[in-house]
Amino acid sequence: MKAEVHDETDLLATLARKNAVLQAINRIFHEALGATTVEALGRLCLAVAEDLTGASFSFMAELTPERDRLHDLAISDRAWTVFRRAWPDAGEDLVPTHLDLHGLYGRVILDDASLIANDARGHPDAIGTPPGHPPLESFLGVPLRRQGRLIGVIGLGNRAGGFREIDRLAAEELAPAIVQALTAKRTEVALRESEDMRRVSMELVPAMLWRTDASGRNKMSTGQWTDLTGQSEADAAEWGWLEVVHPADRSAAEAAFRHSYACGDPLEHQVRLRDRDGAYRWFLMRQVPIRDGPRATTDWLGAATDVHDLRMLEERQRRLVAELQHRVRNILTVVRSVFARTVEAGGALEDVADHFRGRLDALARTQAIVTRTPSGHVDLQNLIRDELLSVGVADGEAMAITGPDILLPARAAEAIGLAVHELAINSVKYGALRVPGAALDIRWSTGVEVDGVPAVRLTWTEKGVPVVPISPCRQGFGTELICEALPYQYGAETRLRFVGGGVRCEIALPLQEEGTTF
Repeated sequence: MKAEVHDETDLLATLARKNAVLQAINRIFHEALGATTVEALGRLCLAVAEDLTGASFSFMAELTPERDRLHDLAISDRAWTVFRRAWPDAGEDLVPTHLDLHGLYGRVILDDASLIANDARGHPDAIGTPPGHPPLESFLGVPLRRQGRLIGVIGLGNRAGGFREIDRLAAEELAPAIVQALTAKRTEVALRESEDMRRVSMELVPAMLWRTDASGRNKMSTGQWTDLTGQSEADAAEWGWLEVVHPADRSAAEAAFRHSYACGDPLEHQVRLRDRDGAYRWFLMRQVPIRDGPRATTDWLGAATDVHDLRMLEERQRRLVAELQHRVRNILTVVRSVFARTVEAGGALEDVADHFRGRLDALARTQAIVTRTPSGHVDLQNLIRDELLSVGVADGEAMAITGPDILLPARAAEAIGLAVHELAINSVKYGALRVPGAALDIRWSTGVEVDGVPAVRLTWTEKGVPVVPISPCRQGFGTELICEALPYQYGAETRLRFVGGGVRCEIALPLQEEGTTF
């Protein structure tokens, strides 16, 4: 159970990071539309990176064409706030350029790899900071790449408590969006006066973009819509795009867009869109108004971002939580039943505690095996060997364990595990695992049915145990489990005999996923 909870914690942490990065990317591409210069967009990207990682300030630089220095250094607004206290007369035109490739940021470039230095001043590559620069306590550097080629670095400084591995992963996932946004903005600035420029810059953004008039009539859209859906721009016009929306989402999507156009409110809505192969994927559709003056809306700019993988991760997380809750309820019911039956069997308090502890350990071993396999199934041979090892018995000449590979459903494994545990304890105390020269044969087979349900037949046969005059005078927990509980709770067919030579036990257990709890 601990491993399963650990996996669940990892899943939730991954989901939270992915969601934060997705929101950061959406923020960059949404606000990029309003940035008038590349430098302004660079400061925005740095602000987003600071918010994502918790950094106090940041900078971004690009390699020169000769690739031997850094230039065009952009400094975040937070950093300028700190620097102006030390350099009141400094202007943004004094941003240093053509920096040598040394220091911590140089190490990121030279290694083409991210770097976390939470003792920045003690790092071997540290070169100190200029006068007036705030002390650098911790540093996170991430390479910037375009089409797989190293082009620069983004550096983040002074996160409270130091930078973590999750901060590095988030910054690395954000970096491609920063590069793409800056690339698109440079293209836009270079071709601002041209309508062709605007179309090309929008094509560079990794999202389906569009522009409509105030009432929602399409004025411009990227070719990505047609590439994804196979629907032409003409067919998508005049609400024709709703034809590729999943039927279950269509009415809500149309109502959301019509409300947005009528009220002038920004829109954010998730829908499933059909691709050209007929498969549906989840997209986050957002659009914002462009206003002429304080109120009048003249146009709308929109974007659709693929969030299908994130949705699938969220659904998987919900299924895991539901399965975890189901398993917890089942195992608590089993534990309560085992405890009640152990107490009912009577005996000294110390003996009751020992018996309950052993049965609880048997359940724990089964649950440990369940959590180690993605399917939640348990290998029967491993289960039997684990129970024998728990009572100090390993393979030997006097023991035979044979049978085909069988994977038991979790609840069937709980039943078999408890039964084998009781048989093993009895054998160690009174039977073949105690008597020198005695032998134990454990085997199982498939190809049998119980009331039409495929089953596994397990036999436990002891030989060489001295004859006892009578069967046990009292029906203990193990006998009640095998002879009464397994047939009643699981529909098993069982037979338990105490004969000359030792115990003979046969269990035919249906292999079904669910059943009433033991």
